[in-house]
Amino acid sequence: MASHNRKFRIAAFGALSDALRAWRQSAFSSRVTIIAVVMVVGALIAAVTAQSDAPLWRQVVVVGALSILLALNLLPPSPEATLQTESSGRVVFYLTIASFLYLLAFGMSSGTASSVIAMLLFLLVGQATWTLPLAAALVYAGGMMIGVCGMIAFFVDLEAALQSAASFSFGIVFVVMFVQISRRYEQQTEQAEAQRARAEELLAQLQASHDELRAARERELKVAAIEERVRLARDIHDGLGHYLTILNVQLQAAARLLQRDPERAAAVIATCREVAQTALDEVRRSVAAMQPSPLDGHSLDVAIERLIDDFRTSTAIDVRFVQMGDLPALPPTLAMTLYRAVQEGLTNARKHSNASQIAVHLTCMPETVHLTIHDNGQPINGAYKSDGFGLAGLRERIERLGGVLHAGPHPDEGFLLDIVVPVAITNEVDHDPGVTGR
Repeated sequence: MASHNRKFRIAAFGALSDALRAWRQSAFSSRVTIIAVVMVVGALIAAVTAQSDAPLWRQVVVVGALSILLALNLLPPSPEATLQTESSGRVVFYLTIASFLYLLAFGMSSGTASSVIAMLLFLLVGQATWTLPLAAALVYAGGMMIGVCGMIAFFVDLEAALQSAASFSFGIVFVVMFVQISRRYEQQTEQAEAQRARAEELLAQLQASHDELRAARERELKVAAIEERVRLARDIHDGLGHYLTILNVQLQAAARLLQRDPERAAAVIATCREVAQTALDEVRRSVAAMQPSPLDGHSLDVAIERLIDDFRTSTAIDVRFVQMGDLPALPPTLAMTLYRAVQEGLTNARKHSNASQIAVHLTCMPETVHLTIHDNGQPINGAYKSDGFGLAGLRERIERLGGVLHAGPHPDEGFLLDIVVPVAITNEVDHDPGVTGR
């Protein structure tokens, strides 16, 4: 039976200890615990040194009560206790025991020690304010002050109790206000820390997402480059390779027919020329697909003005550009062909004459566009090269677009390049007709 009672007492003491550990872990911060320990130790010192005239048993009771109160505040946190284990029941449990120990120590103390121990009231009020709602803490503070003042009235007199009540009131108000401010500051600090941690987490996630997007973009560019190489290889194989194969076969046939049937050989050679021209157009389309067009993002008149500005900076020739009429929406091939025509005219004037002035006129009409390029130069070596490779290729493209090109000496002086082409074209070839040299 005795063994059973002892086990029961040990279990009860363990449960009490665990409850107090859990409460201290959930209720107080380390700063509050340090303040409590300092105040209780100060009261213990006063109890030992400042009440020598009191009976020994009363000194033992006071020191014992304060020691237990100190132990309650020194209990190490339980490993299982967390901030989620806090409950009002545990707080009330602690405050009940601590209040009993305080009142016992204060009631049994005497002399200077009683004045020091009385200050522990502010500690208990501060702990209550830290852990309980403000209204409950104020009720607790009022009850404790009434209890202390009642003991003073009982052991001393009513006047001393009233004086103590006034002093305690001011102290309690200060403690409550100070603890409330401290709690709010700590809550704001915790919120700021939580927000900072959240911001750092979001920043890390954003950086990771950015790295993933950059890696995905790099992979996409690599895949696009590979696909473009495959597409170009397929276009060359299916387009240019096809025409070169036909050209090779036709040339072999022309070589066999050259001696015995010259007429058929000439027809085969003419076919070879057509195939070669088609292959050239295919190459131009492939090159145009890989190079940016000078008209990208610009209208024809703006592109011509930029071309003329660049030409002026590299030569001493005076170039005037005049546009008449509203420029309609031109098909890409027509706009590029007219741009190349201006480029061809400027190049010819610089290479094949000693012109000092060039006039470029672009006349826009509802159905046609009229382009003239007139320079005042004289032919080098006494003759104009109006049938050169550049003009021949330009004439061919203009005719494919349904237009007409005239090139030759101007009746007054210089050289004239005259082009008239319809706005609506039916035979558009999607490539950049780059031409240079007449």
